[in-house]
Amino acid sequence: MLRTIFVLACIWLAFDPSRAIAAPDRVKVAIGYSAMQASVAPLWIAQEQGFFAKYGIDPQLIFVRTTSVHMAGLISGQLDASYGGGSGVISLAGSGSDLRFIASFASRLTHVLVTRSEIQSPKDLRRKRLGVVSIGGTQWIITKLGLEYLGLDEQRDEIRVLAIGDQSMLRGALEGGNIDAAFFDGAMAEELKSKGFRILSELHKANIPTLGSGTIVRKSQLQRDPEFATNLLRALIEGLAFVKSPARKPRVIKTVMERLRITDASVAEHGYPYLQRDLDTTLYPNLEGLQNLQRFMRAYNPRVGEVKAADLVDDRVIKNLTETGFVEKIFRSYGLN
Repeated sequence: MLRTIFVLACIWLAFDPSRAIAAPDRVKVAIGYSAMQASVAPLWIAQEQGFFAKYGIDPQLIFVRTTSVHMAGLISGQLDASYGGGSGVISLAGSGSDLRFIASFASRLTHVLVTRSEIQSPKDLRRKRLGVVSIGGTQWIITKLGLEYLGLDEQRDEIRVLAIGDQSMLRGALEGGNIDAAFFDGAMAEELKSKGFRILSELHKANIPTLGSGTIVRKSQLQRDPEFATNLLRALIEGLAFVKSPARKPRVIKTVMERLRITDASVAEHGYPYLQRDLDTTLYPNLEGLQNLQRFMRAYNPRVGEVKAADLVDDRVIKNLTETGFVEKIFRSYGLN
């Protein structure tokens, strides 16, 4: 009986024209990301809203907690693409890897420094414990840049920098009293503020260039199959446009709440403006931002200093999508122009 039903179902699928149109052949693509924060929303939205499918991609989104493992997966081919920051690419470039940034959705630091309530000024961070995702990763560099902006020095001020894990783990460490402060994205910062923690500083005011939430692929893959990268960026650009669209605010907030396990809708509502500030529509990878990351990583890995930041960027795909009018058309359709 079950065999008969299966055969009849296959016959129906084969001859139903509407079904054939709705489910075209799609390329399976494994996309890694290592930041559990609101700025990943364009990637999540592109999956949820069917934008990947629209452009011929069957996506598998894979969360990898550490940057080094994430980049290893990309180099080995276990991951086809990455949605992440610049530190991993820079650190591996000194070893001759062929990873390339092909787009960026965040070109300025916008993280928020959250502390225990009794810490009232930057000087109170002296001899305190500061949490980071991992040593050498993008958020670690953000922390270094943040301390520099605040006039603090890790060694001079005896600040203990502790590798904790992704932002959800940093949140738990702060709530549990295992660290005294950490840099978070705005949505999570607002959640912590609602629990009595202090927002001590917002890095967007410093206007510090960086390269975050970028799209990364292997150079060899880009050369072999440029259409893959084109369709990948089409989906992500539409995901970005959806996130930036005021009319889609309720759906974006719901997605962020689900993905970050935020239970208080008012917290997510207050975090929404931060998300809009986190993401920009420049799209071209920021060379100055890469060089800013490189400046701190040079001390951690001397070979990084030999890398030319321009060699890590390939903007031909985003340039083509811009010049052919795709970007403008998508942004206009979501009310962004």
